[in-house]
Amino acid sequence: MAGWRHRLKLPGLFSFANGPDMAPAALYVSGSALALAQAQPPRGQANGEYGVARLPVCMRADALAKPSALSSVLAEQIKSLRAATDLSADCHLILAPEMYNLSLIERPEVDDDQVVDAVRWTIQDQVDYPVDDALLDVFDLPNSASRERPMVFVVSAQRELLRGLVQRVTDQDLRVNCIDVSELALRNLVWRCFPGADQSVALLRLTANSGLISVSRGEELYLSRRISGVPTDFAEDNWTEFRERMLLQVQRSIDYYESAMGQPHCNVLMVACTHGWSNRVCDYLTEMLAIPVRPISPLLQDEIDLSLFNPQAEQIDWANLSEEQTNAVAAGLPALGGLFRPALAAAASEAA
Repeated sequence: MAGWRHRLKLPGLFSFANGPDMAPAALYVSGSALALAQAQPPRGQANGEYGVARLPVCMRADALAKPSALSSVLAEQIKSLRAATDLSADCHLILAPEMYNLSLIERPEVDDDQVVDAVRWTIQDQVDYPVDDALLDVFDLPNSASRERPMVFVVSAQRELLRGLVQRVTDQDLRVNCIDVSELALRNLVWRCFPGADQSVALLRLTANSGLISVSRGEELYLSRRISGVPTDFAEDNWTEFRERMLLQVQRSIDYYESAMGQPHCNVLMVACTHGWSNRVCDYLTEMLAIPVRPISPLLQDEIDLSLFNPQAEQIDWANLSEEQTNAVAAGLPALGGLFRPALAAAASEAA
C-alpha cells in the first residue's frame, strides 16, 4: 500500500493496485459529512487530460447524522449521480483530518524506499493505538523550507479503520484506487487556482468541530495545521467566543510560514466555511489581517462548472451562491480537490 511519493513530488497515499491512478471520481468521508464528486473531461479531451478549460463536475454533499449511516447515504449519492452522468467505478477516497494523524519530523538518513519503515518508531508516541497497527506514508517538506535538515510529513492511520471504510465503499460497487488526505486534496485545488510557484496561498477551511489551515506554493505543501476549538454549533454566541482564537491560530500559522520557514509573504488567504459562516469569517479576517482574504467560491468560478445534487440537480452560479450552496461547496471541497490530482500529476511529470 505504499504511495508513489518522491518521483513526482505528489503523494498518492495508501495507494491500491486495483485501479488506475487517474480516476475521474472522488469521495470525501468525515464523521459528519459525505461528498461524492464526478468529473467529466471538457469536450474533446480524454479522462485525466483536464487541461485549462473549466472542468464540468457533478457533486452531491450530505450530512451524516451518525457514521453508521455512511452506506445508505453513499448509496443515495451514487444513485443520484448515475442518473445524470457516467459515474466512474473507480474513485479516490479522501479522508477527513480526524481519521489520521499528520506529523512533521526530521527525515531519517535512509534510502527513499526505507523511509516509511524508518519513521514508524519515531511517531509511535503520537498515535493512541499500537504503532504496528498503523498504516503509514510520507511526503517531503519542500527543501526551501527545511533549512538545516530535510523534513518529511508523516501520515498515520489505523489499519482496521481504513480497511473497514474501504470495504463499505466497495460494497456500493465503487473501487478505491487511492486513499489521500484532506491536506493534499485541498493543495490540489489551490494549485488549480494558483499554479505558479511565485504565489504563496493560504487556505482556511472550517466545518462543524473541525478546522484546517494550510499554505502551499505551486504543487508543494509547506504548512498544515489543525484549527482547535471550532464549535459544533455555529451559533452567534459561539462565533463571538471562537473568532479571536481562530485569528490567533491563522496569524501564527502564516507568521511561521513567512518567518520560521523563511518564505515570501502570503499573497492571499482563501476561506471556505460551512454553516453560513463564510462571510463573517472573511469580513473579520479582512479587518484583522494585513493580507487579502477571499472566499474560495469566486476563485473556483474559472476552474469548475459545477452541478450540485442535493438532491435535485442545479447548475450553480458562482457569482450568486445561496447559503446552502456555499455550505455544500465547503463541505465537499476535499472531493473537488481530489478531482485535480490527475492534472497535477501530469504537470509534475512534465516538469520532472
